[in-house]
Amino acid sequence: MLNSRELNPTDFPTISAFAQTAEELFYIAPFADFPWQAKQFAEAIHDRLSNTVFLDGETIIGFANFYDYELGDNAFIGNVIINPEKRRAGYGKQVLQYMLEKGFTEHGFQEIHLSCFSGNTAGLLLYRKLGFKPYGIEQRTDYKNESVALVNFSLTESDYRQTLSDLKLNQITAKLTNI
Repeated sequence: MLNSRELNPTDFPTISAFAQTAEELFYIAPFADFPWQAKQFAEAIHDRLSNTVFLDGETIIGFANFYDYELGDNAFIGNVIINPEKRRAGYGKQVLQYMLEKGFTEHGFQEIHLSCFSGNTAGLLLYRKLGFKPYGIEQRTDYKNESVALVNFSLTESDYRQTLSDLKLNQITAKLTNI
């Protein structure tokens, strides 16, 4: 299980280096220039809520925050990034679940949104698995000046709790099947 803490300035160089390509950076911070410099990272997150660093021991595993938020109402999860050496190991799911819990319980959000570019297949699949529902598509221009789709998702707390319950039931069923 991951530990979390608030971001501090000494984390900026480590987290900004997680974006390995211009495409990855575009998915995380569409208006940033590659390579993502610590100063750009600091500027991108300065007005965000709950700038959260995720750790496994002393190793920084990931980062996420909230933006366009109204406490007690809704917010977007943004700047989700996982250490490239730790990807495809379930950490993205843990980061998102933590942010959802924090948003619904600490900040009282009734609905949480996120956006994902059409080329980010892993993100699109993960968000659906966690119960997010698509509600709109916007045309955007990417870092290569090409047209791409930005898919907007939302999730209410009640839908999230139901999804968690369904996931746990599926895990129990899978374990019983293997007996």
